[in-house]
Amino acid sequence: MAAPQAAVYKKNEKILALHGPLLYEAKVLKVRNSSDGPQYFVHYNGWKKRWDEWIQSDRMRPYNAENLKFQEELKKKGQKGTKRKRDNEEEESYPAVGMKVNLPGELKKRLIDDWENVNRHNRVMQIPVKPSVKEILEYYKDAQESKEKDLTLAKLTENIVDALKIYFEHSLGTLLLYRVERDGYLQEVKEKGINPIEVYGVYHLLRLFVKLPSLVDNTGLSEEQKTAIGKEISGLCGYIVKHKTHLFRGEYKVTSRKNV
Repeated sequence: MAAPQAAVYKKNEKILALHGPLLYEAKVLKVRNSSDGPQYFVHYNGWKKRWDEWIQSDRMRPYNAENLKFQEELKKKGQKGTKRKRDNEEEESYPAVGMKVNLPGELKKRLIDDWENVNRHNRVMQIPVKPSVKEILEYYKDAQESKEKDLTLAKLTENIVDALKIYFEHSLGTLLLYRVERDGYLQEVKEKGINPIEVYGVYHLLRLFVKLPSLVDNTGLSEEQKTAIGKEISGLCGYIVKHKTHLFRGEYKVTSRKNV
């Protein structure tokens, strides 16, 4: 058996941690080992305790002059409108006007169909779904990185994608499932210790997009930061529409559970 990896950061150490598109000052409260390596329970300075969370070193940076400079670069990128050509969109300048999620009409229709399947016809999506939420987000990130020449903007996309994974994991069981789906989630996912981003697919990702503004409003993010996330969601929606044939491949099955 391989020896456990040594922790990079120590308890009570001041760090910079990625949350959403930006770096924030944080403090390591606890350290533990897991099968995936050391994990750190961090508190973001100035945030409520409910946002304390376990993260790994890939979302952490030492608190030093170099990373403080990078923190400022990310902040500036989020504060100004940027010209980015998105899938299914014309190239245009985006002003910082706060976070908005406007789903394309085609995706709204698919969400309505999804609601009717579950709540009217008692049919639930079979899991695991391919491609999964994790795979969709990775496909999108790779596509953006391949055409983004600005390394800071590419990093911004990567950070937001990582944040969406976290939001999905934290909100699926409480916000993204209809009542008839919850027993299946408990029995087939949570009790087995399966990461939900690896078994749920595009429909549940779209449900997250609808809930995201209210989730983000409960964080300490500025309006500029919310704008950056909203723009990334718009790009992701365009990507989903463009690749709909590949992404909407899940199948529903009739369930005996009742939506009561």
